[in-house]
Amino acid sequence: MSFANERGILTFMVLYGTTHWVGDGITTAQIIAPEHREIDDPAVLAAECLATVDPHLAEHVRDGDVLLTGHDFGCGDHADRAVLSLQAVGFVALVCASVAPTFEQAATLYGLPILTSAEASNALVPGYVARLDLVRGIIKPHNSDTTFATHPCTPEVIATVQRLQLLRYMRQVVEEEGFDG
Repeated sequence: MSFANERGILTFMVLYGTTHWVGDGITTAQIIAPEHREIDDPAVLAAECLATVDPHLAEHVRDGDVLLTGHDFGCGDHADRAVLSLQAVGFVALVCASVAPTFEQAATLYGLPILTSAEASNALVPGYVARLDLVRGIIKPHNSDTTFATHPCTPEVIATVQRLQLLRYMRQVVEEEGFDG
């Protein structure tokens, strides 16, 4: 959800998601194995996402979840395919201790917000809900007074996230109610 002030500047964009942890040093080859990088089917990308790290992760991730990572996340080639597989499995944001610059560029391009905070990455508990304020750069465990600061997302990333959220909602409505068009 978001609101713009009288100048059209976004003042509110918050995501909530259940957290999943994968650890330090996760490479793009671990996010999506090289033999699956050329596949265009989102269902296959989702099923194979992080399969070498946690073979059951895809079964537990729900649309709108948040991935917690340690240091040096996303190093390696084909960062765009890695980002697409994370989105295909259902992640809407990442909270990282640190991230590879090429991965962060690809994530920005595809509207996958990366909130960098070593403190938040270490303190958030997998399986709990995180509240991510993209405009203000605040990470907060839901129903907690603890907050962690990070850099706010750019207006371009926020606009892309909004479009993706709208598309996700429209897809859900079509699945639930059908399409007569």
